Amino acid sequence: MDNQIILAGNLNFLNLGDIMQLLGGNGSSGTLRLLSKYATSPGYIYFDNGNPVNASNGKLSGLEALYSLFGWTEGDFEFTRDNPQSERLIAKSRMAIILDGLRMLDDGQIEKLGPATTAEPEDDTVDEQGGPPVIRGPLVDYMYVVDEEDFYEGDTIVEEGKHGSWIWVILEGTVEITKEEPGGPLPIIRIGDGSFVGSMASFLVQDNTRNATATAIGNVQLGVLDSQRLAQEYSRMTPEFRGFVISLDRRLRQVTNRCVEIHDRSVKVDDFVKNRNPVIQQGNREERLFQVRQGKVSIVRPTENGHVPLIQLQQGDFFGHLPFLDHGQEPDGASVLATEDFKVAPLDTDKLRKEFERTSSMFHNIMQNTAACIAATTISACEFYREAFGKDAQPKAVTNSEKEI
Repeated sequence: MDNQIILAGNLNFLNLGDIMQLLGGNGSSGTLRLLSKYATSPGYIYFDNGNPVNASNGKLSGLEALYSLFGWTEGDFEFTRDNPQSERLIAKSRMAIILDGLRMLDDGQIEKLGPATTAEPEDDTVDEQGGPPVIRGPLVDYMYVVDEEDFYEGDTIVEEGKHGSWIWVILEGTVEITKEEPGGPLPIIRIGDGSFVGSMASFLVQDNTRNATATAIGNVQLGVLDSQRLAQEYSRMTPEFRGFVISLDRRLRQVTNRCVEIHDRSVKVDDFVKNRNPVIQQGNREERLFQVRQGKVSIVRPTENGHVPLIQLQQGDFFGHLPFLDHGQEPDGASVLATEDFKVAPLDTDKLRKEFERTSSMFHNIMQNTAACIAATTISACEFYREAFGKDAQPKAVTNSEKEI
């Protein structure tokens, strides 16, 4: 067992959300120890393959303890690589925890640990105008960077509907992803250092059409990736894994489009839930992974306001438990519904995991970040749904469909 400290720093420089994204993106297993002069004892978070499985803060444990540690905005941290012998008490998606924790901290639902003061500590994960938390990616592999480009406040990096095959990694700065609506751009998520501008379809699909607009927030430095090298690596993958990569990319595109449909109330909820039966219930510990062969399959998130429509799967798409990527949907964060005639084939997750681990660090990072953006965009879709279809404005389609399920 290697108990060496491999990452350490100050919480004023990297807050807990940034640290969790960094450890998650690199699939790290070990123990994160937080220290503060305002706490009588350290706080601990235990990670398995990048995912938090337990936490402790004084008498608190599990998810409650983890959320409380977001209030530690001052102090130090150290991460030790080991195999944490801790009971798995946390099943929630890593990205969902990060976004919820930062939002709860900003809303005052989490107590900030520190001296009594009226001054608010700086938090570089939230925009000065009250923007959403920034989704960061893993450490950049400069071996794939062939050029660098600079953009400035308000510059359009890519435009929705335009064609393009470039993909960039953010070396420094923040980029806002938006979708066009009649009333103007609709902000979806913000991405930062280590994240990617341009989806995997950018270098996999000829004459690729951009699905969203990316705009620089402040000064941004991007690294242009070697698309030809990435495409060559993709061509050497097994057909099963290539299908998995394309399906992952389609998830991000679909859930991004769904944000607009929900926001402008044009979404047809019945198309996702009517005459469909639960295959996987949200929160169930389904450990298998499947590929759709026939029928109509939907991914929805049950909420107090109804079923939030997220994804319509097609033949060849996957659903179920992914042990090596956290996309924030089923089984912990969404349900799977299907028509009576649906057919599936089981996928070998061990085989997929091994091939995933054999991919280059850059392809590995792109897939990790794509999954993180799916999780973050899913949360945006649910927030738009709550705003559009709250208890007082619940659409009739949801009420009818819930009776049928």
